[in-house]
Amino acid sequence: MDKIFRDWFSFRSPLILFLIINVGINFCYSHSTYAQDNAEDEQHDIQIEEKQSKWSNLPYFMDDLKVIVGVNRSGIYWSDQFRDLNYGSGVLLGLEGFIPMGNISFFHYGMHYSTRNFSHLDQVSFRTNHLDFPIFASFSLPEFRSIDWRFLLGTQLSARVGASQSGVYPVGPQDQFQFDTNDFKNFDGGMLFGLSAEKNDFYFRLRSYVGVNKVDRKDQGGINVFYIDFGYFLFRQYRQ
Repeated sequence: MDKIFRDWFSFRSPLILFLIINVGINFCYSHSTYAQDNAEDEQHDIQIEEKQSKWSNLPYFMDDLKVIVGVNRSGIYWSDQFRDLNYGSGVLLGLEGFIPMGNISFFHYGMHYSTRNFSHLDQVSFRTNHLDFPIFASFSLPEFRSIDWRFLLGTQLSARVGASQSGVYPVGPQDQFQFDTNDFKNFDGGMLFGLSAEKNDFYFRLRSYVGVNKVDRKDQGGINVFYIDFGYFLFRQYRQ
């Protein structure tokens, strides 16, 4: 019996030795990998803490600063030429922030660069470039699906910084009205109202703007703009 056992062990010993060495190597490798992963996780956590510490001391008014991009449809209302006017599409880029005024109300401020377009007689298109300064209040509505909804109401001041014309007017009667970029007003202001939705660092808004000043000095029509805006809060994730 002992001889059989010795023969079996002598035959199997290289295999047993191989298995022992293999298990030892795998154990050491697993332990090393686990330690390395833990070190990397700790280093990553330290970097995040350092980054948060770096941005956590920003001024209070920057806590809810966001970048805004959007598209719009603009046209002229209350114009004597309303039958021959069409809306055009434009874009918007800017920065905005807000400050709480109470439990459900907020004061918003911002600056945008925007383009607005309209066409006349389906042949001549006009593009105007503006610096806009929205100032408005928002009021919280009941939360739905963990989204913060707010009603917006306020004003917007606007300064025209450029204008261009695409296309030429056809030959027609001498009394045919023609818009001219040289006659466009440089400043405007008006009412702003809309609805916004906010979740985590993301922001969405539908709004409308109605200007009170004339677009063209020779016509009584003012500008009307419908906006779809998207925003992202730049520093909210670092707020303590």
